Amino acid sequence: MSVVVELDAFVSWLCLREREVCGYVGTWYDSPLARYLSEVTGHVVGADGGRCGRALSDYRCWSFLPRWAAVFTSRIESCPRRPVTGYETLLILAQIELALVPKRAR
Repeated sequence: MSVVVELDAFVSWLCLREREVCGYVGTWYDSPLARYLSEVTGHVVGADGGRCGRALSDYRCWSFLPRWAAVFTSRIESCPRRPVTGYETLLILAQIELALVPKRAR
């Protein structure tokens, strides 16, 4: 599976779901990013650590995620399983983006 994971497209998708549950933290196949990728590709997609891929494919064949997506996925995987809204997901994503900005650029 070859999918380009674009931050702007993911943010737009989250904005459309600002007040509704867009996934569950603490999961691989039902996280907000996994749900977004599943919708974009038309296949069940998982996001785990620094990789994403179709549910039925070997993990070793999964694609690497961009840095922001890998950090985001690692962060939400560490949470206990619970539903999350688009707004909550945007807040988490904003914190990650802020942390990834080089210090001299702030």
